[in-house]
Amino acid sequence: SQHAIKEFEKVAAKYGDPYRTEAKYFIATSRLSIDRQKGMSELGELGNSSVPEVAALAKFALAQAKEGDGKLDEAVQIYGEIAKLNSHAVTPDTANLRIAGVYEKQGKKKEAADVLFNLVDAARKAKGKDDKPLPISSAAREAATQLQKLDPARYAQLPPEAPVLG
Repeated sequence: SQHAIKEFEKVAAKYGDPYRTEAKYFIATSRLSIDRQKGMSELGELGNSSVPEVAALAKFALAQAKEGDGKLDEAVQIYGEIAKLNSHAVTPDTANLRIAGVYEKQGKKKEAADVLFNLVDAARKAKGKDDKPLPISSAAREAATQLQKLDPARYAQLPPEAPVLG
């Protein structure tokens, strides 16, 4: 990790944005394994970055770190912020899937099932500009699998998955 940090520091010093900010993100994530508090602090700062992809990735890494440290309420709050960003780097589906996972860890089965149901329901009903069904994301597929295990009766209430036309 220390070697990676040194190399990314060289990139951050040499180049402008977005490369500088991306390098700082990699520095912060690498630092988590050697100085967790400093890495988390750096990720928190990067979560406010003017580079939207880095901001979303930094928030996601911070939420994962909080979750790993057992700070589940803080993790849910950050995952919720990520979902509202509507980022392509970390999609709302991915953030909501993590929220459901944290709720399960907290023993909040109903809340987890609600999040999973809403995620899958919206994904199965989503249509493109041509009014044809959109492909289901991998996060929505995983949510369907999780919901089926967690609450089979609720899973049965989902609309059927639209066939993908190719």
